[in-house]
Amino acid sequence: MTVQSNQFSEKIPEIKFTKLFINGEFVDSLSGKRFESVDPRTEEVITHIAEGDKEDIDLAVKAAREAFDLGPWPRLPGRVS
Repeated sequence: MTVQSNQFSEKIPEIKFTKLFINGEFVDSLSGKRFESVDPRTEEVITHIAEGDKEDIDLAVKAAREAFDLGPWPRLPGRVS
């Protein structure tokens, strides 16, 4: 007879990235807002993560646009099979 347990013995790994990634850097949100990330198994708060608002999204889009326009991507040749 096999006994199964619903309890997980695995420890949740450390969450390393809790900031926004904008323009090649991990940054806090401009508003400073954060939200909780919760382990669904235990309902414990694992960490707090930066909450991006419109202003953060605008900065990210601007950085991506500049990286595309000024970076090498538009000038790279298409994939040749």
